[in-house]
Amino acid sequence: MTAMRYGLMDLRREYARLDARCGVDTRGIVLRISARARGRLGLFRPGPPPSIEISAFVLDREDLFWDTARHEYAHALVWLRDPGSDHGHDAVWKAACREVGCTPRATVRPDQALREARMEQARYRVVCKRCGQESIYLRAGKIVQVLQSGSPHRLRCKRCGSADFRLETLHPAD
Repeated sequence: MTAMRYGLMDLRREYARLDARCGVDTRGIVLRISARARGRLGLFRPGPPPSIEISAFVLDREDLFWDTARHEYAHALVWLRDPGSDHGHDAVWKAACREVGCTPRATVRPDQALREARMEQARYRVVCKRCGQESIYLRAGKIVQVLQSGSPHRLRCKRCGSADFRLETLHPAD
């Protein structure tokens, strides 16, 4: 069973539905998918021009996709109703969340959600043998290359200072 992959057309359709329900027009808001967004699931920027950015990591996770899309829409809704305002995640924004049907909280645990998404795509895991600190990598960057070269003494664990690591290849490169 393959996962559904959502995109900009799905966002536009949902925002058109919510526009009709909420009495605003978000067609002037630029929508983007970001493959680089790692520390957040979405972002509303008032602009100019106003924009909403959704992390590519949520595109194949139905619950995260819709909640993130509506979360950012709630920011846009508050801003459209009160231009120039900055309500952040206050009571006005929370009321907008309830109106559009998303979880009225500042985050949906992006650290955990993004970690799970990255784990599915990760090619390498580096584990400190002393303290267990774990890092995952999507590609063979400098740290992975140093460990592959057999000279790990150049690296130190940020948590405990050890130079003893285990490199695991999770998904070989295509």
